[in-house]
Amino acid sequence: MTVLSKLPSKLSSLAVLAALSLVAFAGCVAGTGGSGAGPGNSASASGSVSPGGSVPAGSFYLQAWQTQALAPQNTFGWLPAVTIAGGQYVDGRVAVPMIYPGPLYIGLSERPISSNGIAAIVAEARADGLLGDKADFSANALVGSITAHIRLVVDGVTHDLTGPLPTDASTTFTAPGTASAFSAFWNRLGTIDTWLSAELGQSETYSPASIAVLLAPPADAPAGITVKDVAWPLASPFSTFGAPFGGSVYRCAAVTGDDLAKLLPVVQASNALTRFVDSTGAKMSLQVRVLLPGEASPCG
Repeated sequence: MTVLSKLPSKLSSLAVLAALSLVAFAGCVAGTGGSGAGPGNSASASGSVSPGGSVPAGSFYLQAWQTQALAPQNTFGWLPAVTIAGGQYVDGRVAVPMIYPGPLYIGLSERPISSNGIAAIVAEARADGLLGDKADFSANALVGSITAHIRLVVDGVTHDLTGPLPTDASTTFTAPGTASAFSAFWNRLGTIDTWLSAELGQSETYSPASIAVLLAPPADAPAGITVKDVAWPLASPFSTFGAPFGGSVYRCAAVTGDDLAKLLPVVQASNALTRFVDSTGAKMSLQVRVLLPGEASPCG
């Protein structure tokens, strides 16, 4: 099985097992939106922004992500598995190189999707009974289990759907508007590359309009691993970067504009154990994740 989402560098062993158990989208570990994360605008350190880029009013929008009741720093790197906005399909189910230490930054890809492809998704959601009044299909979900979320904006109407994460890859269901129909649609989204292959264009690297950055105390390196120190490229020292995160010693912010242009190439060239050194000599480790169109920053 391919590992498809970057795991935070300081997960506890229990959280690692939980993260590796995310069986979704054709039986593989899917990229997810972290606990409490999901579509919507949010505030960054520099003010109110739409972190991944705005979604035009009335346009089609889709995002599928997962949440679980874990500490927020343990789900920070979870990405939405599928985002469709502005006629572009962004695949968050990325393969992470099986090396240690792993890369700090995980890049995504995007492909144009045709109007016929979008129409097929809407038709499938309607046939599955997911565009009506019922939105919560999680009545029988186990406490503490992973929740699957789908946001669909169709003809100006937003449908926020939730249900248990499917345990198989079935795209059949017992009846429209049921939990099995929700699961079937979720699984169908995981087959977009094959289901709607004729409606997808050439894959290209996704260029984010914003990234979320989490500062944490420097990670300890195992014996024999050399840790590289890298100059922090932003003007703000760590002590004033962003805002406190989740009531912890971590600090977090969405980075955009000129700061993004300075920081992105540095984190792309770094790994999960890289220590960043600010102008005061303070050292921090980072967690970094792309923010997608319409998605709320995990920084809150």
